[in-house]
Amino acid sequence: MQQELKFQIIAAAQEYAKQNNLSNNDIANKTKINPGYLSNMFRNQFTVTVQGKPVEIADKWFYTLAEWAGLSLRKQYWSTVETPQFISMIPALETAKKHSLVSVLITPTGLGKTYIIDKFCHINPVHTYRITVSSVHKLPDVLNDIIDQLGIASGKSNASKMQAIINKFKEIKRNGGEPCVIIDEAENLELAVLKMLKGLYDGIKDYAALILIGTDQLISSLTKLRKHDKRGIPQFYRRVKAGIKYIHSEKNFKPFFEKYVEDKGLRRLLNELCENYGELHDYLEPAMREADARDQPLTEDLFRLMYNLPKY
Repeated sequence: MQQELKFQIIAAAQEYAKQNNLSNNDIANKTKINPGYLSNMFRNQFTVTVQGKPVEIADKWFYTLAEWAGLSLRKQYWSTVETPQFISMIPALETAKKHSLVSVLITPTGLGKTYIIDKFCHINPVHTYRITVSSVHKLPDVLNDIIDQLGIASGKSNASKMQAIINKFKEIKRNGGEPCVIIDEAENLELAVLKMLKGLYDGIKDYAALILIGTDQLISSLTKLRKHDKRGIPQFYRRVKAGIKYIHSEKNFKPFFEKYVEDKGLRRLLNELCENYGELHDYLEPAMREADARDQPLTEDLFRLMYNLPKY
């Protein structure tokens, strides 16, 4: 990596840290960059001393810092478009964080929820903790993820970990912070984690926001568990019920077309091909890159050629 690019990354990271009042320790905790490396990097010293000899700080740490600061190192073909979903979700997230609320945001797949969460977390990096849950996440995985992001020590048991999390959130709130834990892909939460979240909610109520974001499969799962009277689930549902909000599901490609697509034929084709914003992105961004590489305008003909689509 060239020195000039390293200077650019450091300047962007320092500005982002200044805007959000973040210390070097905060940054090291978020990025997992060695604090010693980070200290030198912020002094524009790009080596560290190992066994009495200077060693270059690896480029990967500069790339990590750039990503954390939101600095793109290559041309961006996809930027923020304020869709109805964006306009609904961002204020909902901000309100939950500010007032320490429990919130459950339900949106169909492909309407940009993960992008919106990324944007929110970048705008609100202080005391915002985000977990993306998969089908393989177990209770210890979720607890360990929160513990790791908080940068705190705890005992080995799940109970001691949860208590440590509760204590830390209360400490942050008492010191004037607005802690917020966001669980994305919440439809993947297993029973044990849902039961834990009931206890976590009881412990952090009025001290931290608890936000679950997922598809309507989450509601279906909770409904089924309630029907079978699974222990703790009726009580958990009672606590979150008033915070459930369904995000508008209709697609509206017009803002994207106004920004990226001039060809009217291509607009019609994309409307036929794509059911949601995710699919629009998956088709359109590679096509925009290809048009750039060919130094040609993005047209329906080029798009059909690229995807081997016959023209009727």
